Amino acid sequence: MPSADAPSHQVARAEDEATILALMREFYAEEHLAFDELLTPHAVRELLSHPQSGLILLFKSAGTVVGHATITFGFSLEFHGRYALLDELYLIPSVRGRGWGRHGLSLAATTARAHGVATLRLEVNHANARARAVYLKAGFQDDQRTLFTQWL
Repeated sequence: MPSADAPSHQVARAEDEATILALMREFYAEEHLAFDELLTPHAVRELLSHPQSGLILLFKSAGTVVGHATITFGFSLEFHGRYALLDELYLIPSVRGRGWGRHGLSLAATTARAHGVATLRLEVNHANARARAVYLKAGFQDDQRTLFTQWL
């Protein structure tokens, strides 16, 4: 159960692009991910303009955006059709440790179910023990798989 001061949320719109990109820069720096100043804004605009591909939730506390969750949709025979990917979940450091991560995970699951999917997946850096513990406690399974990527 989220804490009493759990953030409110809203589905991001085109006018939220700058806020989303600022959060993503912080998240990518923290996770040592490459942030491309040309391609990343394009990808955000694409997602915001094609809701069938997914959505971005913004978390707010006292009117200030304190994080985001990006949920995208894919298709897998293994998962019997469409599934949701929790592509990003980020909270600014000052609001961590209050149960808002668990709240964000629950909200992502509710959102995925509302879009007709029965499977929610995510990926986590092997070195991020704190996030791994939160995900396991929230009911996610470690599939014991390694994700491979090829940029085309």
